Amino acid sequence: MNRYYFIFFFIGFNLFAQDQNTYLDSISNQIKTQKPKQALNTIIEIPYGSFVAELEKSEQLFNKGIELSKSINDSIALGEIMFKYGQLKSYQNKFDQGLEYTLQAIRIFEHQKNNTKAGIAYGGLGYNLKTRDLDKGFYYMQKGIKLLEIENDLEGLNPVYDNYGVLLSMDKKLDSALYYQYKSLAIKKQLKDSIGLGYSYANIANTFAEKQNYELAKTYVDSSSVIRNKIADNYGITVNYVHIAEIFQQEKNYIKAIDNYKTCAELANKYKYKHLEKYCYQNIATCYKKLNKYKDALDFNERFQALKDSTNNVATQNKIEELQIQFETEKKEKQLAEAKSDILIKEAKIKRKTTLTYYAFGLAFFLGLIGYLVYKQQRLKNKQIIKENELKEALIKIENQNNLQEQRLAISKDLHDNIGSQLTFIISSLDNLKYFDFTKEKLYNKFDSIGNFTRSTITDLRDTIWAMNKEEITFEDLKTRTTNFIEAAKTSLLGIDFEFNYPKDTDNVKLNSLQGIDVYRIIQEAINNAVKHAKATKIVVNFEIVNNDLKISIIDNGIGFDQSTIEAGNGLSSMKKRANEIDADFEMKSSDQGTEITIKFKM
Repeated sequence: MNRYYFIFFFIGFNLFAQDQNTYLDSISNQIKTQKPKQALNTIIEIPYGSFVAELEKSEQLFNKGIELSKSINDSIALGEIMFKYGQLKSYQNKFDQGLEYTLQAIRIFEHQKNNTKAGIAYGGLGYNLKTRDLDKGFYYMQKGIKLLEIENDLEGLNPVYDNYGVLLSMDKKLDSALYYQYKSLAIKKQLKDSIGLGYSYANIANTFAEKQNYELAKTYVDSSSVIRNKIADNYGITVNYVHIAEIFQQEKNYIKAIDNYKTCAELANKYKYKHLEKYCYQNIATCYKKLNKYKDALDFNERFQALKDSTNNVATQNKIEELQIQFETEKKEKQLAEAKSDILIKEAKIKRKTTLTYYAFGLAFFLGLIGYLVYKQQRLKNKQIIKENELKEALIKIENQNNLQEQRLAISKDLHDNIGSQLTFIISSLDNLKYFDFTKEKLYNKFDSIGNFTRSTITDLRDTIWAMNKEEITFEDLKTRTTNFIEAAKTSLLGIDFEFNYPKDTDNVKLNSLQGIDVYRIIQEAINNAVKHAKATKIVVNFEIVNNDLKISIIDNGIGFDQSTIEAGNGLSSMKKRANEIDADFEMKSSDQGTEITIKFKM
């Protein structure tokens, strides 16, 4: 699905919990009685949520700020106003003007050597370019991150990390996206940034939705909504309806998706967020088309076309590209001039050192040649013998280390993907308890649910550690681990008959750690599927050894399913992926008499 992300770049200001209309009106009245410098600071400090809520009034105030900063010759203040003005123009769908103001702000900050403000502006520029030129968006955001990391500015890195995660998610680099989004979330908690928490949770929800983990995505959207409703963040509340609508749309629940898009469109129309309103109409038309309601689809498509702005025409796009080229050309010309000056200085130093350098090299060469001739014959023989032996030992050691490292990296990735997501869910669930009023009974039930989920996570973690701590896994280890799992299942799942068959003489049978954990996980997943979905009353696990091949079968007498009509869920996909990691043949047969899953691979 071509997803659209709405969490725009923001600066960590505190949002005033009051009516936004009266707030900007009060600012306009306040600056009339202030001196120019004080009035300019008042305009610069307008919170992000306030100027987004009333774009027309904000534009008047920013124009006044530009006039004041020029009158008192305050270039840094002018750059800050220009940057905010660029954001405002983007909200008005005037992206060419927004880009022009942002580039002016960057020029000012770089001229003043203010890395922090330049880094924030580069981050905003990259984020606003993401839907037009993703590569350019990455380029500018990486420049911003580099500048902010040099200054170690947490307040600046906070939103830039978050939005960089959005770009990575758009580029389908989902694990990297979560890495930066969680870094931003940690900073927000450290800074007690309540507004930013709403944005972080919403962005993380988008990434989990891209990973098709819809339940976890909904949990994060709910966390975001609790915070945004608590602080009356109108823009954030409006955007969250889009997030939840997109999740329902991906789940093909088009009715709920349409309801949430319509709610968002109404709020967007009320607060004049035209880009949100336009996007909602476009997706409502798409959902109605999926439901074969072509009349409704046509109606909302016409609304979308009516709001479609000029940013898509060739002239505007050419202007955007021209501004980028002009900006880059200016920077390259400046860099060339600086480089030329550096070259002249370095050439002068080199000329002074050239003679001494030649003498030093000549003397070193002469002494080295004498030593080489004296010891050449004997050293050559000894060195050759030693190197041959060292090379053989090194090759054997490197090969063993590489094999072991590859296995541990694969298991570490499994630990990151599975345990990481489960721990994240536990943390989110605990965080959410702070924002709801629970009865004693509901609270105990919630704790029981989190406790059960935590115990399951601990079991998975122990299994992974078991594999990582072994360079190789004997067949006896795998058999014992599987037996314990089946015995535990027998105890907790009354009414299901388990059978486990395996060969007796397996003393010399060994697996590497990756094979051991992947086989064990496949058996777990197959048994869980048989219990949860197949309504099985008997489950059989067979281990067979043929030559150097290990064949494992998991057979149940459940209701089965039609493979031609049922899409592969996360469980089946996970089993296939694990089989592929250990070069195993994977086969599944299913009918109304039951299901048989077979894997076969060389040990």
